[in-house]
Amino acid sequence: MMGLARGGSREFWFMGGNPYVNLLYLPFTFLSISYVLDGIIAGRGFRPVVDAPLLAAYFIGHGVAAHFINEAYSNRVLDGRAGDMARIAVAGYGALAAAAALGMIAVAEAGWNPFLIAVGALEVALLVAYNHPASRPAHNDVTVAVAVGALPALAGYFASGGPPSATAALTALACALLVSLEITPSRFVKRWRRGPEPRAIVYADGSMDRIDLRDLVERPERVIKIMLALSYVMPVLLYAIARC
Repeated sequence: MMGLARGGSREFWFMGGNPYVNLLYLPFTFLSISYVLDGIIAGRGFRPVVDAPLLAAYFIGHGVAAHFINEAYSNRVLDGRAGDMARIAVAGYGALAAAAALGMIAVAEAGWNPFLIAVGALEVALLVAYNHPASRPAHNDVTVAVAVGALPALAGYFASGGPPSATAALTALACALLVSLEITPSRFVKRWRRGPEPRAIVYADGSMDRIDLRDLVERPERVIKIMLALSYVMPVLLYAIARC
């Protein structure tokens, strides 16, 4: 029987209750969705028969596959036995296969756009490389910025029928930078929340001051919330600008 691990359950303010919902990291999963929308709007606009499977692919790929595969090797959110983690791994790779299938549907509806195919292939490769322990060199902030920010934006752009252009590159760069800005406070918050309590600053004379975890992470979490809100609002702003 799986329970909620002490450290993982407190990684972020939105975690609590159902551990499997926690494992989806929904606020961060929706980042990918927002960047796909940014790319669509920066391109030639919405094409429902292409956009629907593409958005579903990103939700399942980033929300389910990436987080389940990562959990299968790290066991940070679910306090499970080896057999439980094996099932989590199967679910993660199964979700990755489903996401890839949905991506292929989007590619087919988009007329087998070679740029969209390349983006999808790179996305799958980075997802596996980032989360698998055998490829730790890929487990870094640059990979996250590319996989969560740049590639979703490019996927949306090419899915809309947009040609390779400076607009595509700048949109991808802007989304990657937004992800990079969010990563720094996220790493800080997770590192502090995962550690044991209580914490204190010990001075040379042996005296100490207690550290209140809430005070320590309050401001970084506020920054994360602002960055998330900005990313969610960006597609709306871009759409409004495009309509002007």
